[in-house]
Amino acid sequence: MAAVVNRRVPAGSPRLLRTRAVLAAALVLGVGTTSTLAAWTDSGYGTGSFTASVFGTESQTASSAWASHTPVGNAATLAFNATAMSPTDSSYAWIDIRTTTMTNVDGTVALTSSSDSSGALLPVLEYRAVRTPDTGSACSATAFTGSPTWIAGPGYLDVTSVPGSPVSSVLTTPDGATPEVRFCFEVRIEAGADNSYQGTSATVTWEFTATST
Repeated sequence: MAAVVNRRVPAGSPRLLRTRAVLAAALVLGVGTTSTLAAWTDSGYGTGSFTASVFGTESQTASSAWASHTPVGNAATLAFNATAMSPTDSSYAWIDIRTTTMTNVDGTVALTSSSDSSGALLPVLEYRAVRTPDTGSACSATAFTGSPTWIAGPGYLDVTSVPGSPVSSVLTTPDGATPEVRFCFEVRIEAGADNSYQGTSATVTWEFTATST
């Protein structure tokens, strides 16, 4: 019987190298085949439309018709009877504020600042202000009696100052229940003002800021 000889192929022999090359090619082919697979795709979309609200205000006084009284150079004129003032004698004037016909959201309005003030009489002028129950209410001393809604007061303030925490009043759209609000101002020369202020004058502009809600 012939003897079986087990030959080990040297690691660097051409036969072993060819075998490894074939296996490597098969492995690369397998990876390439897997990476070419794909899935069906589709998309869906959603569209939204947006429109901004409209909010604006206008005001009137006893001497100014309903209008948008901005900027400060176009301020409504408060009709004070204040051409011959004396210390502690008060003068009164009102301003009504409402939303415009194009407004479609409610809001609030508050006395927020004073500006564009000038005149030698300024240092001794003082004021208070209330919101009246409705625009039919008289703006007189009676508006400041009882328990009014104070906008500035109840103590007298320097005419160029406003409360640190403004009191907001509701403004409704034109079809709301209370589309207009009235503010009544009381202005006077402070008690004990020096005689040197006789014959002097001053101008003050108050600003109301309206904010939509």
